[in-house]
Amino acid sequence: MNKTSQASVLTVAAALALTGCASTASTTTNAGTQSSNAPAGLLKSSEFNVCMDPTYPPLEFYGDGGSSGDPIGLDADSAAALAKSWGVKPKFSVVSFDGLLPALQAKRCDAVWSGMYVSDERKEVADAIPYLATGRGLVTTSSDDGIRSIDDLAGKTVAVLAGGVNEAELKKMSADLEAKGKQTITIQSYPQNNQTAAAVRNGKADAVLETDLSAAEIVAKSNGELKANIDLFKADNQLAVYTLKGSPMTASVAEGIQALAADGTLGEIAERYGLDPERVITEGK
Repeated sequence: MNKTSQASVLTVAAALALTGCASTASTTTNAGTQSSNAPAGLLKSSEFNVCMDPTYPPLEFYGDGGSSGDPIGLDADSAAALAKSWGVKPKFSVVSFDGLLPALQAKRCDAVWSGMYVSDERKEVADAIPYLATGRGLVTTSSDDGIRSIDDLAGKTVAVLAGGVNEAELKKMSADLEAKGKQTITIQSYPQNNQTAAAVRNGKADAVLETDLSAAEIVAKSNGELKANIDLFKADNQLAVYTLKGSPMTASVAEGIQALAADGTLGEIAERYGLDPERVITEGK
């Protein structure tokens, strides 16, 4: 899922109304277990069953470009770490993104952990446990040191995915620069993420504006040609694990995530996938 197909992520209201669920495929990891400290509310006391759409690196995807097996990524590895802390096995039930919350409501899994933003609409039907702050990122060539603030975008050419929130934000930035008497931004809009990255690589654009998660993915695939700057923008969204509304699992997942954040496990996993460990949400943050 390229991330401004997070546009589709944000159009979840229709999916929430669904009572059916996309067909699922399940895989269970072979990770060893310790003596069980399983929380109340698990569908099966020996496993933590997580609904996930593993098509969105670096959060959840299949390794080595595959399309089956156990998902990896920040979300998948974090879910496995939480299961291990409980002494149970992680199980991943693969569901299309728009079917994730309906699958949870149908009790096909214990939780949804799949790059899903916190939203009021979702919180009406499920409990949200935030674990990662997200925002925007700017991707430039590795040798570029000329863009250190939004004002430095004046007169620059910036590629962006067409039709998404980042394109609208880029237009607002350009208008703000013009209001300050500075040069505007030349905006190049493309229908696909790989085209925006290519525009920077081949010199057609100075930078790409993306979500910080997509920025990390673009950089990871660039063989060192590109770098990401996420410090220019506020982390104004949160990703969350969702559990059944009012379920005893909510408190258990929240406590488990906080423990993994506090002992550095989530930060280490974030770094493993090129994400900023400072974005991990801890108590009071």
